Amino acid sequence: MKKTNDELDSIFDEKSLHRTLKKAKYIAFLRTVFISALVVCFVITVLIKGNDYFINTQGNKLTERFIKENHVRMSPNTFTNTDTISTGILKGTIKSEVFKVIEDKVIPWGTEEVTYDLNGNFNASFSTHSTIVNDTTMYHIPNGQREMLFYVPKYKYKVYANDFDVIKDYPNDKYMEMAISFDKNYTLKEVQKMLPTSAHQTWYWVDNYNYKYAKSTGYRGEPESGRWLLGIPKPSPQLGVKLTSNKVKTEADFLNELQKTDPGEVKSLKDRQENGLIIGVVVTGTKEELLSLQNKPYVKAASLGAVVDKY
Repeated sequence: MKKTNDELDSIFDEKSLHRTLKKAKYIAFLRTVFISALVVCFVITVLIKGNDYFINTQGNKLTERFIKENHVRMSPNTFTNTDTISTGILKGTIKSEVFKVIEDKVIPWGTEEVTYDLNGNFNASFSTHSTIVNDTTMYHIPNGQREMLFYVPKYKYKVYANDFDVIKDYPNDKYMEMAISFDKNYTLKEVQKMLPTSAHQTWYWVDNYNYKYAKSTGYRGEPESGRWLLGIPKPSPQLGVKLTSNKVKTEADFLNELQKTDPGEVKSLKDRQENGLIIGVVVTGTKEELLSLQNKPYVKAASLGAVVDKY
């Protein structure tokens, strides 16, 4: 039985409508996929940009904080070059190169790496460590340089470093650093006047010890390492001055800088400022220049640090 023209037209209309609907669904699907892809790309871009912005902002804040802390709490004769901040997902890393300057000579001292999060919480790691050989000798690993030790005047130690005899065996073509621990507290002006001018003063040790909690015997187990001590730097006049923006020159300057990072400690230091904040000094020079300090009545201990070739 033959189909009428109306029936044929109806069949073709249905097929055409089906194709049109199918094509429309496909186009709608592609449009949805395209828009979704754009939205996902936009969200990912915003998240990446936002993550980088907030991580870098937090990293810059921490870097500024570390710089301020280094003005008052930096290992003697060391300088830090913080120039790398890398970002990850919700965390960042600050990498710093640390080097020591003895007169006009530079010694690589290691690297510091600080990992932090968006809240400013951080963990620090170091590429170096210290090894104690005996009661009065400590070495910096891996470069093998000696590290200075410091003795608090109001504590007692079973053994005191006296490295004047050690440096006598060194040749004359060496520069060296030495930590001088005093017999009592002095003001900064007193220290600057009483030391021989031949020994170049580069760092002053600030007394921030709480003696209320000292043992009744007054004895302290080990001397202090220089890494975490409070001090007033006085960079060497050659290279050191060029490498620092630190303007701390007096006890008042020091307390103003400390106020920026540790205001709680400033009050106790101000209370003892009149009687003297300085309990030690770091000096640099040749062995003959450092030997000018031998047998001085204010020298309680003398600990040799890094040694470099003069030429």
